[in-house]
Amino acid sequence: MTQIDSTSLLDFYNLLLEAERAGVKVLGELLSQTEDQHLLDLLKKFLRDEGVNCRILIALIHDLGAEPSNRTGDFVDKVLALDSLKEQIDLLIRGQEWVARKIRGSRHLLPAGSPHLFMEAIKVQHEENVDTLNIYLKT
Repeated sequence: MTQIDSTSLLDFYNLLLEAERAGVKVLGELLSQTEDQHLLDLLKKFLRDEGVNCRILIALIHDLGAEPSNRTGDFVDKVLALDSLKEQIDLLIRGQEWVARKIRGSRHLLPAGSPHLFMEAIKVQHEENVDTLNIYLKT
C-alpha cells in the first residue's frame, strides 16, 4: 500500500470511528427515552454492535501504526436537538445509511483479508439496522 493509500485508509477508519462513537452516545440517549421493550431490545443490540465496531476500528488503526482519533462525530448533537423519539429514530436511520454508504464508496481503499471482511460486516450490520428500524416505525 502506498503512503497516500495508507493515509486515506487511516482517514477513513478515523471517520468511521468518530461516527461509531457518536452512534454509541446516541443509542445510549435513546435508550433512556423509551419504555417500549421491543425498541429497547433493538437499541441495546445496536449499542453493543457499535461498541464492537469501535474496538475493531481502533485495532485496524493500530495495525496501520497510528493512534486513533479521540473525536466523536457531531451526529449526537443533531439527533438530540430533535423533539420527538420518532424524529430521532428517523435521523438514526439516515446515520446508519451514511455509514453503509461510506463503506461501499471506500472499498477500493481496503486491503484484502480481515480489514475488508470487517468493513463488509459493519456495512451489512448497518444495512440490517436500517431495515429493522424501518420495520419498527411501521408497526
